[in-house]
Amino acid sequence: MSLVCQTDQACANFPLRELPETGPFVSDNEHNMTCYRDGETIIENHQMCDVTNIKILEMLKERKPQVTFSCDKKASTCRFQFWVQEVESFYCALDTCDIGSKPQYDKNITEYTCQNLQCRCVPGRMLCGEAGSINIDEFLEQEIKGPGRFSCTTGSGCTFEEDAMNSLIVTMFGDSYITLNCGGGECLHFSQVPGYQRPPKPSRTVWVALSAALAGLIFILASAGLWYLGRAHSDSLGQIRLPQSEAAKLLNDHVPAGLHFSDLSYSIGSQQVLTEINGNVNPGEILAIMGASGAGKTTLLDILARKNKKGTVAGTSLVNGQIVTDDDFRKVVGFVDQEDTLMSTLTVYETVLYSALLRLPREMSIEAKKYRTLETLNELGILGIKDSRIGDSGKRSISGGEKRRVSIACELVTSPSILFLDEPTSGYTEFTLVLGLDSYNASNVIECLVTLARDYKRTVVFTIHQPRSNIVALFDKLLLLAYGRLVYSGPMIDLTMKSEEKKSVSPASTQNIILDEGPYADEERGVGLESSPALSSNAAEEAETVQAESRANVFAETASLSGRYLKHKTSLLLQVMSGPSKLNAPLSPELAALVEDYTKSDIAASLRSEMESLLNNGGGSHTGASSIVAENPLRSRQRATWVTQFRILSGRAFKNLYRNPALLAAHYISSIVIAVICSILFRDLKNDIPGFQNRLGLFFFSLALFGLSCLSSIGVFAEERLLFMRESVFPSASSKPALHDPNVDSLLFAGLLINRETLGKKLSWILITSIFHAAFEALAVNELRYLQLKENKVALFNILHWYGVEIDVPAAAVLSSFGLQAQSFWWPDISLLGIMFGVFTVASYILLHYYVAEQR
Repeated sequence: MSLVCQTDQACANFPLRELPETGPFVSDNEHNMTCYRDGETIIENHQMCDVTNIKILEMLKERKPQVTFSCDKKASTCRFQFWVQEVESFYCALDTCDIGSKPQYDKNITEYTCQNLQCRCVPGRMLCGEAGSINIDEFLEQEIKGPGRFSCTTGSGCTFEEDAMNSLIVTMFGDSYITLNCGGGECLHFSQVPGYQRPPKPSRTVWVALSAALAGLIFILASAGLWYLGRAHSDSLGQIRLPQSEAAKLLNDHVPAGLHFSDLSYSIGSQQVLTEINGNVNPGEILAIMGASGAGKTTLLDILARKNKKGTVAGTSLVNGQIVTDDDFRKVVGFVDQEDTLMSTLTVYETVLYSALLRLPREMSIEAKKYRTLETLNELGILGIKDSRIGDSGKRSISGGEKRRVSIACELVTSPSILFLDEPTSGYTEFTLVLGLDSYNASNVIECLVTLARDYKRTVVFTIHQPRSNIVALFDKLLLLAYGRLVYSGPMIDLTMKSEEKKSVSPASTQNIILDEGPYADEERGVGLESSPALSSNAAEEAETVQAESRANVFAETASLSGRYLKHKTSLLLQVMSGPSKLNAPLSPELAALVEDYTKSDIAASLRSEMESLLNNGGGSHTGASSIVAENPLRSRQRATWVTQFRILSGRAFKNLYRNPALLAAHYISSIVIAVICSILFRDLKNDIPGFQNRLGLFFFSLALFGLSCLSSIGVFAEERLLFMRESVFPSASSKPALHDPNVDSLLFAGLLINRETLGKKLSWILITSIFHAAFEALAVNELRYLQLKENKVALFNILHWYGVEIDVPAAAVLSSFGLQAQSFWWPDISLLGIMFGVFTVASYILLHYYVAEQR
């Protein structure tokens, strides 16, 4: 073993090299030699190193492994020797070496790069045929060719690297290369010691600037956060405000919104669904859309509400005489769909409260939002069931009519400027059969809408199917459709007087006549609307009196009217209401004449004239109302922040989860049972080959469990997906990211069922895209990388048999034979999992935000 100087005294009387033995540099007693220990080779340097690889130390136990490394700068050669307990095992000769030093301000780096290596074993020594050890003599002679690199860094130790040797170290011991802790020295004459000039201190201006900028940013964000929190709580600490006053302010402090539309058409491919529909409704009015099944009522309502449609929409729609963007329009409207989309596990109060928390102004206090929720429930007559759960077909709680009013309450609680409702008086049973609400509940719902419209200057538009006469009397305006054509659009009183003139009946029967009159009934009787009606003033006065009396006494008259108009409840608005849709069929002569009569009527002419005036005025406001774009307080008030939305929606989702007993019990019971089974099967695992196998099996089972356990939540996900689609049309909350569900096929490529080596290069990309493989390999490497297995059997695996393993089996070698890479923990495994998580999260958000949208 080479001796390395550590002190100047060790170099006393050391022969001079490359200097004359006589001359001014030589003293009488000694040659003034010094021990140069800075690592750089001046003439011939020697280093003594301790091997620090953990698994090598564990394998050799008390036998200390060491390395000596020496280089001759002039000959450009180096020597590498490996020792076990001061007995040489193998050695390597390196030539064509490039020796250099890279001094830095705070450390020195010395590198030796040699192009060629030749290694040989000392027969019968450790690692070279000694009993009980592996024999790497053939490997050293056949595989080790170079280049080799010996590098030392101040404070970090040294490394020796060669591609084939690195592969052996990774396979057998799980490290990337041989790691060393070295101390070197070279005896030189004091005049041969190279001068040292410390490199200049590197400029840290950029880092200082970045640090200052980061500190400033943190300070600004912290200050802004504190200011926001202080501002958010300042309202509750300032003037005293009652929840009632805040709720009343919400109802009163808004800009009324009138709606005008002309020449609205809609087609899907070659099929024309709607053709040139015109109409208007002013603040404080109710517009009812009526027609036969398949006439286009719901389609028209969707277009007016700016919902996403699959077909082509044409025409003009104005709000207060202004053209308003879809995003701005959706912020001030509410939409109640014909189908109730409610969480079955929530109570009535919670369902409406969540809508209020997400959609009411941010500055509105929680108490005021709760008060507004209770107020809305009371208006719709469902305050008594506020603590009842919604229920579903398997476990019914409230009736279909009550569910209908809950859906309406979710929109009414925000007091929208324009409220759209699709069949508000219909209800759904658990068998999804459409049934009308009873007369009292139907009148109650419509009366609430009338109160909202007239007392608070809201605009209400809805479709309705077979309304009772007392409900018809509440309509301000009516729009009749037949086969996608416009039969009538105008004030209800005008149609009432027309019906009286045609039938010559008393005003008290006006509502019944409206139920009987329609495009299909007229088509069979050959009756059409006159283009220039001549109505007596007495008839008009009587009709107005009937309407006023019906509005004032709607609830008192409900019981007596139910018997009188029972036949109208079961009759159709139009005689062929239930007939097949004929959107593209040519109109019969009678129906064509009916449509033509209205087109030429004074009512239609007045409507067109009003629309042309608005358009010619460049979108000026109508009836003195301010522009909804400029002054609507609901637009200026910001709703809940993303953080608040996340907290509210997460709380709602968690509440839905723990109130679902089947799902929650399945998760908890299965987790406990599986934990018990695993603890029984995998306890006291030994450090041997069967223990290695059991560990891999446990990792694979855990990944399969975590990856597939989410399948039990598919039902909940599907339910919330539909709810999300409805809420995202008229925003309650922003798009929520959805996590990617791993594919079952990915389990095949986790690393246990299929070996990496058998896939080949063409299929190796599957491993990169497999979440299970990255997770399985990371778990296996983290647990088994430095494990030393004990096994008395010989030739368990090909790679081990090649090296003659009989007793100690490094777990890294077994990992390698399974196709798992011991150096892959952080990269690529953990890094790929992080990248996949980020990619799937962003992709899920994009899909939810841009593609998962309700289209009709």
